[in-house]
Amino acid sequence: MMSGMTPPSAPLPATSRRIIVTGCDHAYFHLVTELIASVRDHADTPIGVIDCGMTAHQVAQLTARGIRIITPHLPDYAPKRAVRKRPSLAINISKLWLDQMLPEFDLILWLDADTWVQDGRALEQMFAAGESGTLAIVPEIGAKIANLLGVRWICPGWMQIRSFLYKNASRARLPFHIRTRIGAKPLLNAGVFCLHRNATIWPVLRRWQARILPRRGMAFTQDQLCMALAVYVDDQPVTFLDNSHNYLGPWLLDERTGQLANLFFPHAPIGIVHMASQKAMRSALDNTMAIPTIQGGTAAVNLRYAGLRGLSRRASASGP
Repeated sequence: MMSGMTPPSAPLPATSRRIIVTGCDHAYFHLVTELIASVRDHADTPIGVIDCGMTAHQVAQLTARGIRIITPHLPDYAPKRAVRKRPSLAINISKLWLDQMLPEFDLILWLDADTWVQDGRALEQMFAAGESGTLAIVPEIGAKIANLLGVRWICPGWMQIRSFLYKNASRARLPFHIRTRIGAKPLLNAGVFCLHRNATIWPVLRRWQARILPRRGMAFTQDQLCMALAVYVDDQPVTFLDNSHNYLGPWLLDERTGQLANLFFPHAPIGIVHMASQKAMRSALDNTMAIPTIQGGTAAVNLRYAGLRGLSRRASASGP
C-alpha cells in the first residue's frame, strides 16, 4: 500500500461499523449475487445494494439473505431525463452521497457490481486504508500494459493529450488550467474505494458533482472525474493501494491454485477482480477468453466468480 498527497489533519476514531456497498439493476443481478457470495467466502461484513431497477423477486431474494436494500439518492441537479432513460445511472450519482445515505455506518467500502473478491485480505486492507479519513483507492498505474497516458502525436515534438481525465474535463467544460492540471494524472478508478463517513472529501466531491453533473452526457463518468478533481485540484487526502485491490488486467492464471494472479512477479493472487469492459463474459459463463498461465500455457477462462470457482476447486482437489 502506498500513501499519497496530503495527510488528514487528525486521525479519525477506529470503528467496527463497516459496510460493503454495491448497486445494480435487474440485468446485473446475477453479478451482484456472485459478488455477495465472494464476499461471504471471506467476511460477514454487512452488505448493501442500491436498487436501481431490480425486480421485486430479486429484491426479495437479497432481503432473505440479509442484504440491505438501499434507495438511490438523486440531487436536484441530476439529469432527470437521462436517469429515466437509464436508471442505473443513479448508482454512479449516489456513490458521492453514501455518507448521508448510510449515517449509521462509519466505514463504507464501495465495490462495483462487476467486481468480486478473490482474496479477503484485500477487503481488510481497503478498510484499513480508509479508516484514517483518506480516500482509499487504486490509481490506474501498472494495471494495464497499454499506454498509461493517451496521446495523439500531431508532429515531431507536439502531441495532444487524450487521457480519460482530460477528455472528460473537456466535455464538462472545465477551464483549461484545470484540464491541464489533471490531464496527465492517473485515473482513480471509482469501481473500488473506501471512505470514512467523516472524511473531508465528501462535500468536495459533491461540489464538483453539482458543477459537472448537469452537463450533457456526464452522468456515467462524473464520479471518477469528481474524485480526480478533489484529489488533484483540492488536495484532498488520498491513500493509493496497488492494482491487486482493483485488478483490471492483463490476466494471468495460476493453474496450480486455479486463481487469477497478478501479472507482475511474484504473481500473487489478485485481491479484487474487476471485469470492466468484459461485456461478453459478464453476460454468460459460456463466454471465455484465452489467458496465459504462470506455468507457461494458456487456458480458456471466464473471469466471473462462478467461472473461476470451479477451477480453484478442481485445483484444490488435485492437491500439490
